[in-house]
Amino acid sequence: MKIQLGIGSKKDLLEFINKGVDEFYIGIENIPGHLYGSNHIANLREVLEIIDIVHSNKKKLFVVANEVRGDLFNKTIKTIDELVHNQIDGIIVRDIAVLETLKKKNIKIYLILSSLALCFNKDCLKFYKGLGINRIALPEHITYQEAEPIINNKIGIDTEMFLTAREFCLVLNGFCYLKSFTDSCICRNAFISDDNKIFTLPRFAVSEHFKNIYNFHRSGCKTIKIGRGPRDFSNFALNETLFISKLLESNLRVDEFIKKAVDIHLKFTRLLLEWQKRLKKQ
Repeated sequence: MKIQLGIGSKKDLLEFINKGVDEFYIGIENIPGHLYGSNHIANLREVLEIIDIVHSNKKKLFVVANEVRGDLFNKTIKTIDELVHNQIDGIIVRDIAVLETLKKKNIKIYLILSSLALCFNKDCLKFYKGLGINRIALPEHITYQEAEPIINNKIGIDTEMFLTAREFCLVLNGFCYLKSFTDSCICRNAFISDDNKIFTLPRFAVSEHFKNIYNFHRSGCKTIKIGRGPRDFSNFALNETLFISKLLESNLRVDEFIKKAVDIHLKFTRLLLEWQKRLKKQ
């Protein structure tokens, strides 16, 4: 399994460059990569330094260009063109107009369709293939039954998946504004009605996440993606992913894999909760 990790700075890169990551991805300031925003690289000079470090370690680097507002459209295309000339390995994108413009301008670069594009079927994948996509990040909410024709496509598109047991948005990721109210994912909280009934949004069980991940891998998905986050959280997520990756490469039956994967997940969850408690005391 290849592991792709989102980072927010050169310092992050140096922290993770020798920890089993095969691919990195970054965002650049003024080219928003996600609705809520994440840490972005401040300028092109730092991006070029990161490219040099990544390539000297025989790894790959991608840049996110997802949330392309109208006032930033031309700047986004220009920046992508500059990055291509400076040997960036690829671009993560969901905007159809960006894809059409790159094709029209004959800007040749490896393109990863963002999970935020919400491509759930092979006909949609075929459409994006026509726009030059080389790889798709599977949507977080996709089931194995939906994903199998996409992973086993006959049109040469690679696939990657999130470790959704650790990173999963209950609503369609990228189209939820609930976090803007409290700066937390309130969709995970219980809602109490006037007559004191408790309601929660439906979600996959952890075992269901791991069953999907197992089947995705068996079908041919060979890259696990870890989203950008605080460096300490990324360390937890990466270490968990490394363990899960080893399990996936073993010859375990699905029930054996799920049991071991859930045990690993629970151990890292306890460590994560302890870390969060320490943060609150600081």
